[in-house]
Amino acid sequence: MSQVKTLPITATRWLSLLLCAITAATITVFLSKVGFVQKTYSSWCAILNANPVLHYSSAFLAGIGIKLLLDKFYISHTKRSIGFNWRYPPVTIAVLVSLFITAFYMLSTAPKFDEAALYAQSFMSLKYLALTFIGMIITVIYQTKLYTQKPIFTSVLVAISLIYIVFAVSLADITPAFNVFMYLAASYLILAIYLLCNEYKQSKQQGFMSEGEPSEAKEMPELKTLEHFREWFKDDSTIKSIEELEPDLQVYAMRITERLQKGGDKELAQHIALCGPYGCGKSSIVESIVNGLAKNSQKESIWIHSDISTWGAASGSVAHVVLSNIIDDISQYIDMCAFRALPKHYTEALKSGGSAFQFVSTLLAGPVDIEESFKKLNGVLEETNHKLLITLQDVDRGTDEESEKRLNDIAALLDRLKNEALSNINFIVAMGNEKDVAAEVISKATDYRDDIHKSSIMDVLLKFTEKSVLDAIEEQRVFIIENSEILNKEKLISILYGNKKWYGVNSKLIEIENQISSIRQLKKILCRVNQVWQKEKLMGEVNLFNLMMVITLKETNIKSFEKYKKLEKDNIKSLVTRGDYDLKPFIHECAKNKTEESLITFYIEMLDITADSVLNPAINHVLDNPSAKWQQHGSTKNQSVGFNNGYSDYLSRILSEEVPKDQVSDQVSIANVLELYKLKPSDTKGILLFINQFLSFSDKEVVNFERFFGLIDNKLDIKDCIGKHFIKRGFFVDYAVNNGVEEIFKKLLAESLTINKLHLIFDSFLSNNKIYSENIGNNIVTEFLYEFLTFLGVTTSSKETFSPQSLIDAIRSLNTTENPLGYTFFYTLLISYKNNFGVITGKVSLLDKINKVQVGDHTLGKLLVGGSLQSLPQLDKKQFLTFKHAEQLNKEIEQLTGKELIEG
Repeated sequence: MSQVKTLPITATRWLSLLLCAITAATITVFLSKVGFVQKTYSSWCAILNANPVLHYSSAFLAGIGIKLLLDKFYISHTKRSIGFNWRYPPVTIAVLVSLFITAFYMLSTAPKFDEAALYAQSFMSLKYLALTFIGMIITVIYQTKLYTQKPIFTSVLVAISLIYIVFAVSLADITPAFNVFMYLAASYLILAIYLLCNEYKQSKQQGFMSEGEPSEAKEMPELKTLEHFREWFKDDSTIKSIEELEPDLQVYAMRITERLQKGGDKELAQHIALCGPYGCGKSSIVESIVNGLAKNSQKESIWIHSDISTWGAASGSVAHVVLSNIIDDISQYIDMCAFRALPKHYTEALKSGGSAFQFVSTLLAGPVDIEESFKKLNGVLEETNHKLLITLQDVDRGTDEESEKRLNDIAALLDRLKNEALSNINFIVAMGNEKDVAAEVISKATDYRDDIHKSSIMDVLLKFTEKSVLDAIEEQRVFIIENSEILNKEKLISILYGNKKWYGVNSKLIEIENQISSIRQLKKILCRVNQVWQKEKLMGEVNLFNLMMVITLKETNIKSFEKYKKLEKDNIKSLVTRGDYDLKPFIHECAKNKTEESLITFYIEMLDITADSVLNPAINHVLDNPSAKWQQHGSTKNQSVGFNNGYSDYLSRILSEEVPKDQVSDQVSIANVLELYKLKPSDTKGILLFINQFLSFSDKEVVNFERFFGLIDNKLDIKDCIGKHFIKRGFFVDYAVNNGVEEIFKKLLAESLTINKLHLIFDSFLSNNKIYSENIGNNIVTEFLYEFLTFLGVTTSSKETFSPQSLIDAIRSLNTTENPLGYTFFYTLLISYKNNFGVITGKVSLLDKINKVQVGDHTLGKLLVGGSLQSLPQLDKKQFLTFKHAEQLNKEIEQLTGKELIEG
């Protein structure tokens, strides 16, 4: 059976428009003969002719209305109002031809006219018609925003239009008015030719821009400061050209562009699948490909891009959604009236009318053959030297059931179109690769698939970490690393970029990189970390690496994160109170939905898990010992979610992005520790002030202080301070720490004492306290003084519960020779007060001054003996004994003669 020959598309188009014009002219002539039409027209003319302003306004508004109506019915388009294609002319040609046919018929069939009257009627008709065109032109200027793109051109056009309106309304003499009209018409023609030539010149220059002036490559911004990072976070726009893409992504864009231009394996349109995780750069690649094709459009064919999101499209309607969108996009370049069905709400409105309207609606809303429509579109595109690139994005978004149906519809459409051998309609399907079934369905329906490889982000992580830690250091925030060291700039650079690998830091960054699948995801995570890592929020209040890990888990695996939050209370907060706990079941439960091992190792690093058997974490991983229990690192200075002592809950800090009111700031506790470190060993006053401050702490402040006591600050190594001595001989080597750090304070205080400073003990601990007060704070201070006297060995600690009377009894027991060491303390204490008095003048004796010294709510005499000292003690040199832990004080005691308190 021989194939039926068809006319070329251009000939068919011109013939159909001519038939439409003849039909429209015939209908117009026919209606002009109908009586009620003539009557209606006469009534309408009478209304308009009653007032010239009304007539002119109606003609002008009619132009605006006609233009908007043509746009509504897809006959014209705002972006091609001034364009024209001879190979596929717009329907407006049929309108103009129908006007000429109607005018020709009217003139050829009308009786002989008086020449003057004919000129007058022609002028009046053309005058109103010109006003209508002016209305249409002004609408085009507004729609295309020509008033901003070509302000001079628009000003001239509007000025000519105003002149025309003034002359058309005011001139009564026919001949001069007709001449003015001709001049203005010629001006319109010149402006139209100029505009068309200018548009053509610009499009040609744009088409060859890639050859003459290559665009400057936009590399990834230099992230030298946190401010650079913040600007980078804000820039979430897609990249517009291949040159601006990162080198890793340029490969995909160039490969796909070449395939689209050359046709790949066979010279047909391409169906390409572009797969990659969310935020990996698929949209930027697509945008760059589109712009790259547009630059080279003038060489071969003009490329039209139609970007379609099918997310939310109902099952079974995907093909119609695609067809509807591409017709809208092609209509910006070519008249698509023949392909565009009447909008559904129009046909519904017709159905609600009478039987005749229902019949018309049935004719207008017939079934649409998708394959046939695509074949016709392909022919039109080929004839007009256009190529269409359809990009389908978000095809796998939504629930699994919805996305599966949508993907099957797209795959079916691509498969059917593949059989039609279309040469000018290309597809790029951009989708994620997380769902294996979805990727497999699309792969089978496309000719070519490209998978975007995960980019390395370690350099960005290292740079962000460096700048965030340096920012904290500049803000006087202390950053603690493994081995309880305070991090400084030099050590930071060594950790991040040096040859020595710090296991605790590098392994965490590696786990973060393993979980992040795209640059967009990285931006989102680092932006959130930066928002939290602020001085007024959590800077220094939580470990930065742990903060990054928690936010990474939250952004990349929300299900696992929610499960961790739910189970954390019964595991981290409860099990760690037992020595035999094992967090392995807890971690496996949190990572249950992830089959691969990566999430388990992520949790191991985030929670600082070590095996309970002896393993070197820098060499052996806990996974290397399957039988071991998974327990947390024992460091009390750990600032991660893996640490919880009942007072510091780092997960709640990260979730609330601040230190909760019921918790103590780590930075305050660390500052207190460093305040003690900076004191000189001989600074008895400073040590006493600090001890008094410490004794005023609440229980949770004491616990937090004790956590961070023992930090190593290498900056103190060059100073003569307590911190330096701690670093040299170890913090707890010769300090018997039984109940917190108070024993260390006693040792520090004892080592700093000299005879001249001995009185400061009583002045500091008792001067602002009432010994018999029921105030808990006063009792804590007086109890510490009592224990310090015991620490020196001058009194024996009572086994009974401490009371203020215990301190009074201990002090009064010093003034007896039965307690030789106590009596030595009593003697040296009085010497200390004497030396503090300076030179005594007048009638007041040394004994009187000692008795009257006010110590808290007691005088010194009353405190020491219950009343007043009757005489000052004298000792034999052999009676002096030395105290425990007070080396410097003992050296001075050895120099005493026993006659130091003799007056005169």
